[in-house]
Amino acid sequence: MRMCELFDRYFARILDGEGVSWGAARALGSALCRFGPMRTTVGSLTGSSEEGRGPRDVAGLAVPSKVGPMLLDFARCPDCYGTLSTQDDQALVCESCGETYPIVDGIPQLVGTKSAINTSEVETQDYVTDFYENLRYKLPWARAYHEHTLREMLALADVTGRVLDNGCGNGMFLERLVQDSRPGTQLIGTDISMGMLEHAKRRLTECGSAISITQADACRLPFADDSFDLVFARGLLHHLPDPAAGAREMARVLRPGGVVIALDPNRTLISELPRRLLRGTSHFDEDHKNFTVRQMRRILTPHLRVDEVHHVGYVAYPLLGFPDITNFGKVLPLGALAPSLMKLDDVLARVPGVRALSWGLMVRAVAD
Repeated sequence: MRMCELFDRYFARILDGEGVSWGAARALGSALCRFGPMRTTVGSLTGSSEEGRGPRDVAGLAVPSKVGPMLLDFARCPDCYGTLSTQDDQALVCESCGETYPIVDGIPQLVGTKSAINTSEVETQDYVTDFYENLRYKLPWARAYHEHTLREMLALADVTGRVLDNGCGNGMFLERLVQDSRPGTQLIGTDISMGMLEHAKRRLTECGSAISITQADACRLPFADDSFDLVFARGLLHHLPDPAAGAREMARVLRPGGVVIALDPNRTLISELPRRLLRGTSHFDEDHKNFTVRQMRRILTPHLRVDEVHHVGYVAYPLLGFPDITNFGKVLPLGALAPSLMKLDDVLARVPGVRALSWGLMVRAVAD
């Protein structure tokens, strides 16, 4: 990391703190963004650019500001879970506590004053969004690897009813869900990063999808109880300040018999060292976590019944999956090697002893 970036992140931490009140961060961010080019997480939390120019324009796309009636049917105030109503299509207002939530570029910002947000993590996600868009999910062999992982997740659930992509990032998985869901399926995406959601909005608008997306805290989801039949949490829990709260919220918004499919990093002797070295860099917040199988069960089982655990990612995972961190395609013919590497991973996942050394854990859990 460059020295200037170290200083930049250090002073941003002083401004932001860890686990600050979202209401205070939002108010402070609005004030700071009126001034000059100060790089601060708080500005990004309110949907503003790093230079304080206000909401970013994504490829010149004109995004409608209205919120569809489908989302209003089950969206709730994240502070008190009261019913929301629209205010001139520019905001949502809680009919119980009166809290107002702005709509920015058609994306409701449903994060309340009771959320405790790790603003450094949000800063990291806002920073990496363009790397994800232009490298991780764009290079053909890297995208092929992530598509392979998505197929593994989709094999564990029937994509029908009302489906939440919890931590939807730039919308790549939602785009795939449009293709794999049954007719009549309602798809909703949430993320804490407005940078990610801006890319998701553009991607989903370009593919003609009517998916609803909203900014939300995964530890205080802005939805009514029993709202969803299926929740995907792809790479979510290890980013949360309180993973157990994230699991509790997914259980709350699931209908009885509803399913969670979660994918998070597996903690092994092999995976722990590189991930530890990357913490605190531009792509990894210092709170970045890895979980053993036992830890994943401990997080999920107070709220959900875990019925399947799968190990995923071995050789293909580091070589193909993360060119935004290390682009092995510069020294290896990964376009030609990718199919064989993914087949090798599938084989290793079935070998006793070796199987437990995966880079990732995929878990299927059910709400009773």
